[in-house]
Amino acid sequence: MMEKEIQDQLIEQQKAFVQKFFIDEIGRLQQEKFTFFSFILMGQAIETLGAFLDKKPMKATGQSAKRFSKGLNWLLGDRYKIINKDHWLFLKFRNQLTHSFIPSNELLLISETQLEEGVNHLGLYEGKRVLVAEQMYKDLTKGCHKLFWMLDKGRITPTRVGTINQL
Repeated sequence: MMEKEIQDQLIEQQKAFVQKFFIDEIGRLQQEKFTFFSFILMGQAIETLGAFLDKKPMKATGQSAKRFSKGLNWLLGDRYKIINKDHWLFLKFRNQLTHSFIPSNELLLISETQLEEGVNHLGLYEGKRVLVAEQMYKDLTKGCHKLFWMLDKGRITPTRVGTINQL
């Protein structure tokens, strides 16, 4: 196979991986009202999206905070970037949920069905930072599509992710 064909195949594999695991499966969790588990997976997905943006091996050690931040900053936007100053969202959201399954007491993780008037995604409510699952998922999905665009335009190099039919 020629170099361009291999590159195109890697791009399509990476896009299929992101579509299946980050968009489709997290979306199904939310449809079935598994809000808490969708938050856990969104934290992991953001870190993995950040890994797709660097040139290090996927299994490079000591990269979690950098990759999570890169995923937020490049793909989810400025509102998240501001809140993640000094890796705050990494520490309070991604790290805490991934390693203990216990949300930080500085966060309010909720669904749109739990929203009260005046409570907004990424805003503060009673001293806690609010994350609304459905809005975060929309932002994650937009970030995934931005990654697709970056891959298609050659702005980033695709990463080998294996085949999705392994799972």
